[in-house]
Amino acid sequence: MKKKQKVDCLIAVIFMMIAVLYLLFPLYHISNLKQINIIMFSIMSVVSLGQFLINYKTKDYTGLFNFFACLIFVIFMIVFDISKPKILSTCILLWVALEAFIKFNKSDYYNDRRDRMWKISVIMLATFIISGILTSINLKYSEEVRVVVMGFFLFINSVLELVDPIVKYLITRS
Repeated sequence: MKKKQKVDCLIAVIFMMIAVLYLLFPLYHISNLKQINIIMFSIMSVVSLGQFLINYKTKDYTGLFNFFACLIFVIFMIVFDISKPKILSTCILLWVALEAFIKFNKSDYYNDRRDRMWKISVIMLATFIISGILTSINLKYSEEVRVVVMGFFLFINSVLELVDPIVKYLITRS
């Protein structure tokens, strides 16, 4: 496994741990979604920037773009009152749109290189968009339910991020 694939796997596992924390917060009666989102997405942005800096020589700018997407989401969480479900849904849809653009750019890169990975990347992109839309629709409930829904969405996203380097490794190995 190449260094880039190892780093991408590690980052996906870190994102998975963040998603599990989202799922554990309601058990300890921590349900302030605004504070949780600000803290967790700040961590995700720093981790994404670290991913970019480690993978800089491979000219993969996905980590940098993820950094900016998470940073924009954090700024929206600070500026807007997300206690209203419509505003929270709009903020999440904005982040999903930015991330979808990043994933689409990666799919296009694979397609330009005539890499078989582009088909899997497009399927993962569609799965991400559908889960993001479903997540933004289901945010009309209590704060604890919102935290759990965000946790499941981020868990799905981290699993999709983990699939990419593993499949890339399996394709190049054979």
